[in-house]
Parts: sequence; C-alpha cells; structure tokens
Amino acid sequence: MQFVASYPKSGNTWIRLVSAAYALQDVTAADFMNFTEDDETRVSNVIRFGDGTKYYYQAVSPYPIRALNFSAQARLRPAAMLLLEREMAETTTQRPILAKSHHLNGNVDDINLWNPAWTDRVVNPVRDPREVCCSFADHMGNSLEKTAEQMNEEKFTIGGGENLFHLLGTWSQHIKGWLSAKEIPVHTVRYEDMKANPVGEFYKIFDFLEAPNLTVERVEAAVEKTRFERLQKVESEHEFPESTEHQDSFFRSGKTDGWKGELPLRLVRKIEKDHGDMMNALGYKYL
Repeated sequence: MQFVASYPKSGNTWIRLVSAAYALQDVTAADFMNFTEDDETRVSNVIRFGDGTKYYYQAVSPYPIRALNFSAQARLRPAAMLLLEREMAETTTQRPILAKSHHLNGNVDDINLWNPAWTDRVVNPVRDPREVCCSFADHMGNSLEKTAEQMNEEKFTIGGGENLFHLLGTWSQHIKGWLSAKEIPVHTVRYEDMKANPVGEFYKIFDFLEAPNLTVERVEAAVEKTRFERLQKVESEHEFPESTEHQDSFFRSGKTDGWKGELPLRLVRKIEKDHGDMMNALGYKYL
C-alpha cells in the first residue's frame, strides 16, 4: 500500500484529494467534488481508506475495540493492514490510491507500527509547526495553549474510546521519524512548497508513487480540480466527511503564514524553543 503519513493538519487531505483527482481524470470537476456519492467515480470512495478506520481492526479482533488498549491495538495492526490492503485492491482499479495515517514512524511496546510487507511507499507532508498549532487547535476544539503543549509531548496520542489510538509524539519526533526511515521509501514535502508550486511538487509526488501515464498536463488538471477555493465552496454546500464537530469548516484557510495573526508571541517563542532544531532543518525561519 501507499500511504500519506503526517502530523495532523499538514496537507494529508490535500494530497489525497489531488491524488484522487489524478486517478479520476475522466470525472468532471463538478462531479468529482460531490462528497455525498460513494461509487467508484466519486472522490468520497477514493479518499476513504486509512489506518484509522475501526472496521479493519474489529474484523480481526474477538473483543470490542473500545475494550483494547493501545498495545493490544498495535498487535492487531498487521492483520488489520493486510485487510485494508486487500480491500483497497478489490474496491477500485484507480491509481494512485493513498491510505491516510497520522502515526509516527515508531513502536508501541516494541511493536513496529510500520512493516514493509504492507507499506510500499509513504508520502510525508510537513508544515510549519506554528501554523499546525493554529489549525490543529481549531480542528480538535482545543485552546492554542493546550495544543502547543501537546505538540511537545513525547507520547502524545489522539483517539481512544470508540476510536483507534494514533501515536503522534512531539511534532519534531514525528518529523524526525519519517525523515530517518530506512526500510520504507519516503518522500517528504513541505506544505509551503506545495502551496507555492503545486504542479511541480505534485509532479514529484506522483513520480515517487510511480503514477501511471504521468504528464504535467494531467497533474495541472488534478490540481485545478482541488483548488482551495473550490474545496471551501463545496464544503459550504455539503459537509466534508473528515470535518469534526468542533470546527466551522475543515478547509479552514490553507494559509502558510496565518499564524502571524493568530498565535500569541509567547506561544510562537515556545514552539520555536521546543522545535527549533527541526524547524531549522526544514527551513522554517524564526519570527
């Protein structure tokens, strides 16, 4: 399987949408953006795959997912991912199809969350942590202060209860894990670079994924179908499947420097102190 694995609010959904637009090249822009349909020619079917879907785990577990701790879920993960891989192969012939993940590249109680047996390639979008803080806080319905603290917790997880756990760790830890991956091919791309040069950066992504019939023109068409303004307009008419009850809209702003008007200076300094080394490595300049 091919994955998009990222810290939340770093471009994961955008990459899957553009990939779906590339795969569904014969579908018109109006039809493509119909989130309410679920047949093979609609975006909702192509972007629905991910390792956060409880069904794949419950199908291989004799116990309710809500009764399992993170370690037990991690032990189920190989069987669940093989089930996901089979369903992706059987459900659609469109390619490339990417599965969503927010897991870091690491272990849970010495159980590796990623295995080359079912992980072929990983696209890893990264984003300025100051912008991530603003967007993630809005997505989760948390304060900026709490989110900044969570972004520096080494064993920070999301999920639990009726939902699967996802191990994020710190923002820096998440980035470092994927940058240092050895057994799995990983393509890391900055969200800011995708915004500045979407056709060029998505061409590189599709080349990495060995997408069929790759041309600049086909990439341009896929990017055009998923322009941010178009996504916002469609969401205003039909709820996006991945939105939460905490936020007014999933496609919030798409900005690369919106944090300058939202994030208090004390939190800017905290994030820069907590993640300065990794920010420097990725080219994110201090205020």
